[in-house]
Amino acid sequence: MSVVKVELNQKIILKHLMTLFLHDLSEFNEEQEFNQESGLFEFDAFEWFFEKEGLFPFFIKHEDDVIGFILLQSSPFTNPERYDFLINSFFILKKYRRKGLGKQAVQDLFQQCPGRYAIGQISNNIPAIQFWRKFYEYMNVEFQEKEETEEGLKIRYQYFEI
Repeated sequence: MSVVKVELNQKIILKHLMTLFLHDLSEFNEEQEFNQESGLFEFDAFEWFFEKEGLFPFFIKHEDDVIGFILLQSSPFTNPERYDFLINSFFILKKYRRKGLGKQAVQDLFQQCPGRYAIGQISNNIPAIQFWRKFYEYMNVEFQEKEETEEGLKIRYQYFEI
C-alpha cells in the first residue's frame, strides 16, 4: 500500500477515477449532474491540481495497482489559521473497500504530510462519516466537529492535528 503523487502523464487515469467518485457522490448530492455532452461526471477544478501550487493529487496504490486517489489542498487553498491541509476528495474503488486499505492509505498520507487537517463529508453520506469515525477511533485522533453549509450542501467537518 502506498500513496504516491500523480504524475502529469497519469492525469487521464485520475480523471477517469474522478468520474467514478463523483458518480458515487451523486447518491448524496442531488445537485451533482453529469455532463450531457461527454456523458461523464466532471470536477470543475480538476486541472488546477496539475497547475497550481498548494494542490496535490495522489494515487492510492496496492500491489502496484491504482485503487483510488486523494486530492489534498494546502496553502493558499486552506484556512491557515485553522488547518494546514484539507482532504478535498478521498476515493477507493468499490472492490477494494472494507479491507483496511483506505485506513492504510490515510496513515501513509499523514506520515508524508503531518500537520493540522480538515476533512469534510456531505452530512447524509453515512458510509463516509462511518469510515472517518472508525479511522479516528483506530488512530486515537481527537477531533473537533462542525457542520457547515457550502453551496447549499450541509458538510460535516472534522478538525484535528497529526
